[in-house]
Amino acid sequence: MFIEQRIYTAHPGKLPMWLKAYGEIGGPASSRTLTPLMGMFTVEFGQINRVLFIRGFDDIDAREEGLKRRDADPDWQRFLEATRPHAPLMMQEAKLMKTVDFSPIQKVGQPFERKIEGTQMVVDHRTYDFEPGRINAWIDAYRSLGKPVQDRLLGQLLFFCVTECGPINQAVFAWAYSSLGDRDRRRAAMMADPGWAEFQKATGGLGALKAQNTMILKPVPWSPIR
Repeated sequence: MFIEQRIYTAHPGKLPMWLKAYGEIGGPASSRTLTPLMGMFTVEFGQINRVLFIRGFDDIDAREEGLKRRDADPDWQRFLEATRPHAPLMMQEAKLMKTVDFSPIQKVGQPFERKIEGTQMVVDHRTYDFEPGRINAWIDAYRSLGKPVQDRLLGQLLFFCVTECGPINQAVFAWAYSSLGDRDRRRAAMMADPGWAEFQKATGGLGALKAQNTMILKPVPWSPIR
């Protein structure tokens, strides 16, 4: 399955207006003409004034036809007319990714099943950059050693992808928690677990990781993942 991840950076003070118009007009038009929105989030920690959203495609060729339908849709044009005069967006980034075999999301339209406690959600979104040719060995070790520990001790894995277009040799994945405190407590338990030490030992000699980036996100009210 392909996942398109977009990150839009707004000028300070202009993101709420853009989000309101997207939630009421642009988002429904996109989900109707492309594929259903999977998740949409604002950045709480990291580079702020940003929104991140993901949309899946089982057939990537169908994306082009969907974009044509969206661009011709009267509601999409109404959304553009409502937002463009305000010039809210400073920057846009798009990545095309593929889900790995253990990613919980594997199909367009797959309903989200919340497994964390409570009604609130924070999302730990991570991007790991790898040396060329070394990502597969790290993912194999994570699949067999690291993920079982995290499944037992962390929150809820939302998706796990590798980049196909955009910056390649990246793994992009996200875990959901009921609060930042919940995240901290769970990650502390993970770091103290002998199984996690075994995973770190197995991957430490690979020389695989170049950089790691983390953002803390919060879902918008209309996000299917929330």
